[in-house]
Amino acid sequence: MNVFITGISKGIGLALTTEALNKGHRVFGVARNPESSPELSSLIKSYPDFHLINLDLLDPKAEEKLLMELKECSSLDIVINNAGIYEKGSSREEFLKSFEVNSFTPFLVSHTLLPKLKMSKNPKLIHISSIMGSIEETSSGGAYAYRASKAALNMINKSLTVENKWLTTAVLHPGWVQTRMGGESAPLEIKESSSGLWKVIEGLSPEKSGSFLDYQGAKLPW
Repeated sequence: MNVFITGISKGIGLALTTEALNKGHRVFGVARNPESSPELSSLIKSYPDFHLINLDLLDPKAEEKLLMELKECSSLDIVINNAGIYEKGSSREEFLKSFEVNSFTPFLVSHTLLPKLKMSKNPKLIHISSIMGSIEETSSGGAYAYRASKAALNMINKSLTVENKWLTTAVLHPGWVQTRMGGESAPLEIKESSSGLWKVIEGLSPEKSGSFLDYQGAKLPW
């Protein structure tokens, strides 16, 4: 299958990319600073079906550049919008940056790639969200910019689901993972999270399209 993933230079994105390549998929991965990731260099050498796209998705011409990078790829089977940031404050700048990276950019990527997804026999659009985007589940408060931007991402995915009946979608919570964002005290290792996410993605059926699920496939509250 042809798989497209954003934010692949480290953490969950890198692990999802590695899992996909190990499964024999052809992967198109976006990284803003690939030179900072020696793991990506290793993947390039080891997997001929790995296509690295060096692109800043915040570039005003990102849509045009992305299509140019994918001009030889007529269809995509799975698109995973993984790239995201965690702004801990609540300033205007942190809010705007959070919404730009965590909400608008995934929408832009999704909208741009819908024609290529439509060429697939079993297209899937996945957004890596967070339980912190759940309004019902919120009990601790704080992290306003991050929480709001992930809640917006959930709504974007739902709207895309409603408007594109032919497409199977989901927003997935990877768990509290030991990444730069999650911190060393997180209980979940990256490998366990990425393996679980792939199982959920592979088992996702059209009947469950638009669902909010965790990395074990459990349904989460909106």
